[in-house]
This record gives sequence, C-alpha cells and structure tokens, in this order.
Amino acid sequence: VLATTALWAQAQSIEVQSPLAPVDIGATFTIDITGSDFPNVIYGGGYDVSFDATVLRLDSVKVPALWELGGGSDPIDNLAGTATNVNFNTLAGKIGSFTTATLTFTALASGTSAITLSATPLWPFADDNGEVAVAFKNGSVTVAAVPEPTSVAMVLARSEEHTSELQSH
Repeated sequence: VLATTALWAQAQSIEVQSPLAPVDIGATFTIDITGSDFPNVIYGGGYDVSFDATVLRLDSVKVPALWELGGGSDPIDNLAGTATNVNFNTLAGKIGSFTTATLTFTALASGTSAITLSATPLWPFADDNGEVAVAFKNGSVTVAAVPEPTSVAMVLARSEEHTSELQSH
C-alpha cells in the first residue's frame, strides 16, 4: 500500500499548458493550469505563479465554475511577475484530470518567459485523507520579435526589383 501511495503522489501533478507556438508582441493569450492523474478525490489546493514581467503581463486569473467554492488569487503583481495564492476548492471533489485556472497574459516584449508554479502554504492540496503531495510541471512562453514595418517594406521592394529584373531579361 505504501508503494502504491508513493506512486500516486509522484503521478498527480499540476501543469502549465504552454502555447505550442510563439506569440506576437501585443497579443493577448490564455494558458490553462491543469491537474492530472489524481487517483483519489481532491477537494482543492493552491499554488503561486511567477513569470518574467519584462516579457509578459498577467491580466487575469479565472478559476472554472466546477470549483464552486470560488477561488482566484491575491492581487496580481506585474512588477514582481507573480500571482500568489491561486486557489480552487469544491465540496464535491474531483478525480483524474481537470483545469484549475486560466491565466490571461499580454505579450510585452520579445523573449522567453518561464511560467513557474510553486506550493503555497495557505492552500495545501487535500483529499479524504488530508494533505497530498503534487508535482509541479512548469512551462514557458516565447514572444516572437515582430519585424519593423520599414524592414518588411524594404524586403518587399527588393523582391519586386528582383522580379522586374528577371522579367526584363
């Protein structure tokens, strides 16, 4: 039984669902934070989120309605790049996989920002037997550099000149 419990503790995780492709500067996008492989009924939990505030701005944290006891986070600190005490709770309990929160970001500058999750002591993960351990799986977001309009115009102009030269020969 202890070996099985240890395997369950290692398997259940909270994970950042990173965008598959780079996002553009100025774009607004969402990232889900999901729980997976919870073998026993879980009643809730919480975590802190950190990110690079020079690359991203966190606009909101929304907890899905399936966590009927509410949730959310302390105020977002976009200077420090944190959202603390993101929490989700239910009396019904959940098993398996689920979304714990959706984060809405705006891309501010080109670069890559880690999205890091960490335990918060105010909102431990709990099941019928008390507090449970979870593994946090971090993610990242790449913000693509957008070419300057003058550079794009120059490339297009050169392409047109080259096409005209080829047609005249």
